[in-house]
Amino acid sequence: MMKKYAALFGLLGIAIILAGLIVYSINAKMNTFAIVLLALGLALEIAFVVLRFQEIKSGLTSRSAKFGSNAALMILILLGILVVINILGNRFAYRADMTASQVFSLADQTRKVLKNLDQDVLVLGFFKSGEEAQARELMTEYSHFTQRLKYEFIDPDKQPGLAKKYDVKSYGTVVVEYLEKQEKVNTVSEEAITNAIIKVTREGKKTIYFTTGHGEKDIDDAEQNGFSKFKDALKELNYDVEKIFLVQQPDSLPPDCALLITAGPQTDLLQPEKDMITGYLKRGGKLLLLLDPSAPSSYESLAKEWGIEVGRNFIVELSPVGQLFGAGPIMPVVTSYETHNITEGFQGMMTLFSEARSVSRMESAPSGITVTEIAKTSNNSWGESSPLKENARVGFDEQSDKQGPLSILTVAEQSAQNPQTRPDKFGLGVGEIKARVAIFGDSDFAVNGYFNFQANGNLMLNTVNWLAGEEDLISIRPRDPEDRRLSLTAKQSKMMLWFGVILLPLAVFTLGVYVYKKRK
Repeated sequence: MMKKYAALFGLLGIAIILAGLIVYSINAKMNTFAIVLLALGLALEIAFVVLRFQEIKSGLTSRSAKFGSNAALMILILLGILVVINILGNRFAYRADMTASQVFSLADQTRKVLKNLDQDVLVLGFFKSGEEAQARELMTEYSHFTQRLKYEFIDPDKQPGLAKKYDVKSYGTVVVEYLEKQEKVNTVSEEAITNAIIKVTREGKKTIYFTTGHGEKDIDDAEQNGFSKFKDALKELNYDVEKIFLVQQPDSLPPDCALLITAGPQTDLLQPEKDMITGYLKRGGKLLLLLDPSAPSSYESLAKEWGIEVGRNFIVELSPVGQLFGAGPIMPVVTSYETHNITEGFQGMMTLFSEARSVSRMESAPSGITVTEIAKTSNNSWGESSPLKENARVGFDEQSDKQGPLSILTVAEQSAQNPQTRPDKFGLGVGEIKARVAIFGDSDFAVNGYFNFQANGNLMLNTVNWLAGEEDLISIRPRDPEDRRLSLTAKQSKMMLWFGVILLPLAVFTLGVYVYKKRK
């Protein structure tokens, strides 16, 4: 009598067991209800086996069962192979980022920083349980490039002692610890965490001074034409940034000056100021000049002492590349770079300049100075020597204008004459010190409005790092994710619905029915 219900018992048992597993999965623990369901389902399956025991036994000894057992064996072997492949895949992982802007790959700067770690760095993430997925994925990516980075995630509610020890007051705080130094960030991003690692692993801080008193760009100005983004980026790289009024200095620059920057001066250098800068460079100093076409001539004579000629012109660029960004002919877009530490990894990258002048290598540089032209315009450019006037038409004049390509960034390097006079606690050593000079033919490319445009910020910061002797920080920095959303009109959305969701599946279903009837 009970045998006719055996099949029902079997199906019902499977359904109840699945229900028990679902309850267990949802609650993430084996509660009483899940245990009852699993026990009931198992009892029904046992009843099924008992009631149909003879049929099951004869079925297992039949010819078809033997073929079935062979198939089951082959399936087990295949599963075993897949398990082995999975184990090998986890041990020897290979990752490929197929996104157009490589948003899931670590930037060159991050990889270089991780590669140069000589001691263990500990990263502690304080998150509510279950909210650390993004940070864990990022740290997993970091760990692929170094064994020196250790990370751990802590729930402040479950371990309040650790939260108090590290003075963590909010969820999502990440603490980067190296030896006795700590740095806290509240943003889970590659840029924030990499900068924190840089800050705790670098020995001491180098000070960068920006000159004032000649109409230079203001590093505290947060408007479009200010330099606040540049200053903030330097601080993220663990530099101290200060202003300096040269005429108030007694006779020389401060001894902790690792780099002197003059950005967009509008008035001439006084002779004592020029003498002060010249003496600083002779002792192995570092100088960065950002000279607009309107910059005074005193800076041109200073550049000539280093084998660099600052043109009295403004660059006209007719390459169509700039038109893609709405740039006019006096806003050159540079895509050609000399092989140099500053432009490492710049292949295919663009920098935009505004009303720039040429800065090139002189035909005969002073002895012992190496001069290199770094960033150049296209062949379809020239240096216009006539003044720029509103609504005026300009054209290339073979007699007075300079044909492109023209350099907008040129650097020079020379061994210091008196290396012992420079303290080594600023990272310059007491052996052979290299005095370095870099000159841009524009300052507007590094203002807040353009700093994050394409590679502008990277070129500016790489130049600073090269000048300051921090070559291991020269790289392409973390990128912001590119917005690649596809916007559809209402008509396009309806077409996608009809063709992708309704008509195409219906066509496949119809074809399946046709093939079935044809074979039958």
